[in-house]
Amino acid sequence: MACDLAREFTDMLRQRRGHLLRDWIQKAELNGPDAIGVFAGSIRQDLDAVTAGLTLPYSSGIVEGHANRIKTIKQQMYGRASFALLRARILLQSCAQGANQRAQSHPLQ
Repeated sequence: MACDLAREFTDMLRQRRGHLLRDWIQKAELNGPDAIGVFAGSIRQDLDAVTAGLTLPYSSGIVEGHANRIKTIKQQMYGRASFALLRARILLQSCAQGANQRAQSHPLQ
């Protein structure tokens, strides 16, 4: 039963079928193992947001990627430099990435 519920949830996620979420939660809470029931209960607490996440095509992946990149740079420099150097390094890396992307999209012929 746990595998079936996990498969159903994965299909909802991949195929953006958030409208099926309420039925899945009810099934998981009534028939699923305790761990999946707890997971379903926690989803129910923020049902609108989870339904939107399973339905809408929008993603915050790009923003999260930039935040992760900045945190990595900050961690590498921890205790070694000032905020001004951190800022310069982040901006410099962003400019270099932008130049690389422009060069790849417009190669010399």
